[in-house]
Amino acid sequence: MGLFDLFGGSKKKEEEAAAQAEKLKEEQALKDKEDQKAAHEGLEWPHPVPISRVRPSGEEPDKFEDPVSPERKDEIGPLIYEERISLDTLKFLTLPELLFVLTTQEYFNSKSKLNNFSENHRILYNELLNRVRDAKMIYCLYDDATKFPFVENGMAYIYLEKEIAEQVVEAYGKQFRKLMVKECPAVPEGAENTDRGFFDYLYYLGIERIIIDNGRYRARFSRSEIVAPPNFADDKKQAPMNPQLRLAMLDFLSEARWPVKYEKRTQVVQTKEARMVALARAGRFIVPIQHEGPAEMMNDGRIKFNKDTKLRFPVMKTNNGKLFLPIFTDGIEFAKKFGREGFEGAVFKFSDILRFVQDKDGLAINPMGENIMLPKDKMMALEAASQAIAARTATGKPAKEASAQDIIKRASAEDVAQKIIQMPKRTENTAEAKAEDTNATENNDNGEEIADITPEN
Repeated sequence: MGLFDLFGGSKKKEEEAAAQAEKLKEEQALKDKEDQKAAHEGLEWPHPVPISRVRPSGEEPDKFEDPVSPERKDEIGPLIYEERISLDTLKFLTLPELLFVLTTQEYFNSKSKLNNFSENHRILYNELLNRVRDAKMIYCLYDDATKFPFVENGMAYIYLEKEIAEQVVEAYGKQFRKLMVKECPAVPEGAENTDRGFFDYLYYLGIERIIIDNGRYRARFSRSEIVAPPNFADDKKQAPMNPQLRLAMLDFLSEARWPVKYEKRTQVVQTKEARMVALARAGRFIVPIQHEGPAEMMNDGRIKFNKDTKLRFPVMKTNNGKLFLPIFTDGIEFAKKFGREGFEGAVFKFSDILRFVQDKDGLAINPMGENIMLPKDKMMALEAASQAIAARTATGKPAKEASAQDIIKRASAEDVAQKIIQMPKRTENTAEAKAEDTNATENNDNGEEIADITPEN
């Protein structure tokens, strides 16, 4: 036997062994696939779920027509048994088909474990996220009661097809929800390609959980999976942001303004209001001010006033003559009203703001937005109760409740505030800028107080 035959024969045996191993692997993969199918025998393909478990008395939940035909389900459903789902295959699936496969995989896996579930699920999920990231226009459900995204169980609803979103709005109308479809460019005109404005905006509203295509095959994802939260770690003059509070305000308003009855609704509204107020007490807010007299700019951006400094504030006047001090959760809301020369934005803790309402009827949070009005007596009662609890915790003894005047005197904001915004001149001639000085009264756009909203009967 020649040297060539020796090495040639060895190579041939290696190739035959590799081919045999590959054949066995394919046979095992086929067997695994058949075993998984057998474990799921009798399971039907999923169907779209109702848009909501809520339904008017005497009516069945709304269900949309299935966007995936039975024949198409038989074609693409078995993808869940693949050892590794091909990205090239997914590119040819419509969004409803992609969501059907994702839904099928999760449902079947819950009944009997699928091989390589995690990797294939990540492939499907990433394809969904990429489609959301690449979308030029997002169609979001907005609540006419709040003028903000409709929030249900802390989640917002988006669609990539306007027609489907409009059908869902019509279905929610049967629940006495007045919703609308708002076109939200994923990237605002003129913005950088890396700036996904719509999802950034949701961050300020505290909306982190999103459902796509509710009413058909749907999926949940996190806002942070599309765009990361803003990073202000190195910004010593960081404007306050109160995303959790804003979400709680939207949740409360949407519930309180929903004209329906159901068992224990009063308790539900009160619970949501209590959560909102508790978050407000823990927040920092922008307060529009003018100051007269000495003011020292400190290295960290704060302004130090002395006893001779006079602070002046605008007030919002309701149609029944009550005066409320406007405060703002973030720079976006602040700029809606006080974007004119002469006002500065100073940052105060909620407890410090109490000293500024002694001659007013309360606070108006985001008057051009959610317009939550907190009456002074409620604010003082909450603060007194909080101080009493803190005192009991510290001393272990019962504490006497503080009076409103005591609370105002204890506020520590008289010395230091944080300046965050120097407002530019307004270029447009608008009725919003009608006040000539900070003592002028402003009309509430809604013409009514919103605090202590009770369920409609």
